[in-house]
Amino acid sequence: MYRKLLLPVVLFLIVPTSFSQISETKSETKNETQISAELKKQAVEFLRESAGEVGNLRTLENRISFASEMASLMWFHDEKEARTMMNAVVGDFKQLLLQYDSQINASGIELGDGEHYYGGFLGGGDQSDKARLMRKLAKAMSVRQQITLSIAEHDPQFALDFYTGSLLTFSNPQIRKRFGEQNSYFEARLVNEIAAKDAGKALELGRKSLAKGLNHNHIELLKKIYEKDADKGAEFAEEIAGKLKDEKIGADNFYMLGAALRLGADSFEKAKKDNKKPMFSEQNLRDLADLMAQGVLKRADSPEISVSEYLGLIEKYAPSRAVQIRAKIATKTQRETDETEGIRVVSADGIVTTASTVKMKSGAIAAKTVDEKDEQEEMIKSLQSLDKKQLPKEQREKVIAQARKIIAATPNRQQKIISLAALAAQVSKLGDKELADEIMKDAQSLVSASPKSYLDFMEVWMLASALAQTDAEKAFPLLEDTIFRLNDTIGAFIKVGEFMDVSGEIIDDGEVQVGSFGGSMVKELTRGLGATADATLLSLAKSDFTKTKALTNKFERQEVRILAKMLVLRAVLGDKKKPTEEN
Repeated sequence: MYRKLLLPVVLFLIVPTSFSQISETKSETKNETQISAELKKQAVEFLRESAGEVGNLRTLENRISFASEMASLMWFHDEKEARTMMNAVVGDFKQLLLQYDSQINASGIELGDGEHYYGGFLGGGDQSDKARLMRKLAKAMSVRQQITLSIAEHDPQFALDFYTGSLLTFSNPQIRKRFGEQNSYFEARLVNEIAAKDAGKALELGRKSLAKGLNHNHIELLKKIYEKDADKGAEFAEEIAGKLKDEKIGADNFYMLGAALRLGADSFEKAKKDNKKPMFSEQNLRDLADLMAQGVLKRADSPEISVSEYLGLIEKYAPSRAVQIRAKIATKTQRETDETEGIRVVSADGIVTTASTVKMKSGAIAAKTVDEKDEQEEMIKSLQSLDKKQLPKEQREKVIAQARKIIAATPNRQQKIISLAALAAQVSKLGDKELADEIMKDAQSLVSASPKSYLDFMEVWMLASALAQTDAEKAFPLLEDTIFRLNDTIGAFIKVGEFMDVSGEIIDDGEVQVGSFGGSMVKELTRGLGATADATLLSLAKSDFTKTKALTNKFERQEVRILAKMLVLRAVLGDKKKPTEEN
């Protein structure tokens, strides 16, 4: 529970949402992400300054985690310097493991299978020396994952060597076994990273993993390998199809079979257009469709299965089976109709409801939902049409007025802020700064000037993100005031955290363990969540990099300040291709 409460407070920096993508064309996106040589030079110098600040952090886990991310960012600019930084990180991490190994051996701890050592909450949990040491080890393994992902972004083989070799640091075979058998999900994720760089190596690792049993990670890996190398992807698909055909179709692999069939069918049509080898052969698709049909026929009476989800694919590749399924559906539907027809339900207030009235009410609700969806789609189309330069001025004004009317009727305040901001960004691109300012004032009137709750702060960040796109100079004072207010909130929250977190899992030596709790938090923030803030941070950096740097220094807590700096640095120095594709 405490982790769930702490996370939103630490994640405040990534709240600026990427809402201004609606109207961007590819050429505009390219221009907006271009970075001048001068800005890159300033950012690299800022990176070196920030790397020096990492050495002042109290806990070794945080220092290692942040340093690995700094090295990863430097890799985009200077590989030689980055490798030197990363080798230092690897050396420090091995020293940390040696320290734990020595403590384990000196204490004579014996590890039992299946033992768990949960932390204390207000004094609860296992507080023995053995439990505390094992929790520290678990934290170190999270740091190990983060270092691995930082390296994998640039050199997957180096990452794999580090990940598998770091466990050899332990002389205790129980420790090696315990942590070597864990994190199958993470290992699958690592192989996916490798697939983006080296399809052959990923295929080799995928085969080894497949020998232990098929799971959903293999379907995702197949997609990655095929994107990188169609021929190697087809090889892996052949082996996956063989596994599926060898296994009995049950609850565990039914949906996995559906995912494989859907992926194969989609790629088959695209492969024909692109004149490349299909992922699955047509015969394999027919075999998989037949297997899927058998599973549907066995499970058609289950309320958990949506037959329509698979019927189209079965009809395409196994038409005779589709006839059987349709016949079974018809029989089931008629039976249900007979059972429910004429049922009368009398409520406490005497109102009689029949099956037909329920259907009528359901239809009315569905119609209302469709109308709302149509209205939202109409607004999006209107916003998109503003990009058409040939649109007459009168028509543009009509579109803008219509969009403002639809937005005003939106009941959700956050959605209203985002929509107004998107509209203002569009109007600003058309050159009408005065109207854009007027629309932004409408958005600003919805945002609290004295934010207190987490939602209040979210709305302020939404507004700041919008201003960064339309008038960055107005965003800086708003952000500075918000950070000032957040410092008190975060400080108070950490005090409560120290009172509750008696095991020191999340707050150790007065410092939030940003680099380890939650798996690999720094990595997730700067890559996944940070990607949504890239547009905002990059706009601010381009507008005034000195002021953007100054904003990060407004955070009082050192670990939060460094995290803010890394998000800015990744927005400027990070790989622009990958986040764009993911968004």
